[in-house]
Amino acid sequence: MKEKFENGGYLTLQIRLLNGRLFNRLLAADGRALYSAEQGKILSSLWLERPLTVTDLALRTGLANNSLTAMLKRLEEQGLVYCYPHPKDRRKRLIDLTELGQSQQQVGQDVSQLLDSIFYKGFSETEKREVDGYLKRILQNLQEVEESERWKKR
Repeated sequence: MKEKFENGGYLTLQIRLLNGRLFNRLLAADGRALYSAEQGKILSSLWLERPLTVTDLALRTGLANNSLTAMLKRLEEQGLVYCYPHPKDRRKRLIDLTELGQSQQQVGQDVSQLLDSIFYKGFSETEKREVDGYLKRILQNLQEVEESERWKKR
């Protein structure tokens, strides 16, 4: 019987689940972390670009609006982010990092590096580059389809 190699969707789902669980455990074990892995999706988006609208955060994190709203409220209560009205469109709110939220970036980077060392255990530098290249191609393929689907819905 021929081995089936088209299990990418299933394998990436399993990797995503295990990666998320492990990231949460590593984050909780790091005494400096003031946020959960789910909250980290929001923070990491803001570490890359800020401020962002709630809509932008929803698109970047994949979080549903109700989940995102609850998490933003909690992050604000924790003093990691703050919200304010958009200067040009009062219907929109902008989300930005506080100094405390900015300071958590190093924690995220340290935990991510630790997780990367587990993720790529036993891989040569060449293999790491190849895996990253393949994953980027898969991501690009999926993004192209999603983008074309968005245009169809309009």
